[in-house]
Order: sequence, then C-alpha cells, then structure tokens
Amino acid sequence: MFVQMPLKIGLRDDACFETFVTEQESQALALNGLQTALSQSNGNAFYLHGESGVGKTHLLQASCRFVTEQGQASVYLPFEDHSLPLIPDVLIGLEQMPLVCLDDMNGIVGQAKWEHSLANLITKSSVQGHTLILTGKEPISDWSIATTDLAKALMTVLPIEMHAIVEKEEVIMALQRHSQRLGFELPNDVGNYLIKQFSGDLQELLAVLKLLEQATLVEKRRLTLPFVKQVLQQV
Repeated sequence: MFVQMPLKIGLRDDACFETFVTEQESQALALNGLQTALSQSNGNAFYLHGESGVGKTHLLQASCRFVTEQGQASVYLPFEDHSLPLIPDVLIGLEQMPLVCLDDMNGIVGQAKWEHSLANLITKSSVQGHTLILTGKEPISDWSIATTDLAKALMTVLPIEMHAIVEKEEVIMALQRHSQRLGFELPNDVGNYLIKQFSGDLQELLAVLKLLEQATLVEKRRLTLPFVKQVLQQV
C-alpha cells in the first residue's frame, strides 16, 4: 500500500515511469539503475537534483507507484509544502518502509536535528535493504552541512543530476505519453501547435493538456487541431 504521512498526500495520476522523458543518455542510464534498485531492494539511496520543473517530484511519485504496484509500502513527504507539520522526528522509524521519498531536502540542511534524523534514516534504510530517494535543487557538494553524521552518511548516496527537456520532439513525446495515460491521443500537429502557442516548458504545457483533457471528456470528441483551437479560443 501507499503510506501517506503525516497527512493524506495523493499521487498524481500521470506520475509514472512511462510518462517520463529524458534526452540525456547519462540521466536515462541512471534512472534505469533507480528502477532496478526499486525492484531488487538492495539498500540503495539516491539524490535527484536540479532546478524546478525538471521532473524530480514526478520521479518520486513514479517510484511510489512502482513499488505500490509490487504490493509494497512507500512514504512520500514533500518538504516544500509548508502546510505540513514536519519535524525531525517524522523520519524516525521510516527505515522500515521499502521505499521512502523525501522531496526538496535543501531547506533542512544546516539544521542539526534534521541532519541527525536524516543521517540515521540513510544508514538504517541501507541496513534494512530499503530504498531512499531524496531531491533538492543544489548538488550535495554545495550543501552547507552542519554535522559530521550527515556528511558521512551522504557518502553512500548516489547523486543524479536532472535536466529539463528542450528539444521540441522530446517535449511532444512527453505530452503524448501523458495524454495516453489520461486516456486520449495527442496528434503531432496538435503538439506542434501547443508549443508554438505557448512555450517549450513542459510544466506549462501539461497544465494546458489537463484543460484539453476536460474538454475531450465534456464534448466527447477526439483531440484534433480544429477542436484544440476552438477550446483555447474560449479560455
């Protein structure tokens, strides 16, 4: 099952490995290693880092979905959500979970209590043979670490640098994978039109895609270029 702590935190419907696209070969190889680790439960820890919008949260939630489909439990905690009452003690005992995903860790670095809790989680998860995935914007080498405990524990964490996709063909492929997950087809001419009208920013385009999904459901029509133009003119 998917364990939701400390409050109910749902997974996005389109957050799965099938909808993730990368144009970096090194990143693709690293993510293949991540999926292998999720299948084998060999105690690996990973740190995905990069700017906002490169897919870090997507991959965390995809990882949770992946292990859930294997009948195992996971924990996903978004540290950027300041409405959640997160304290260092929330990490105690999480090493019992087959997968723990901690999103946007940079804000807790430099705080001794958090660092001790995180160091313990990294070490104990490894001993248990469980997988830990962290994310943040900065590479570990730029962290202002306050404790030797965390500095030592991080030596076992594999960093994976994330990059945004910029090639138009890759952006369209990502949109098509998302649309298939949502239950409809996105023709190439529609993908090209959306990029021309909006931008090549995948996150912005995914928001538009959700709008088009609702329109196809309401109108019970396929996503054609004339239909898309009609819908967007009404926005």
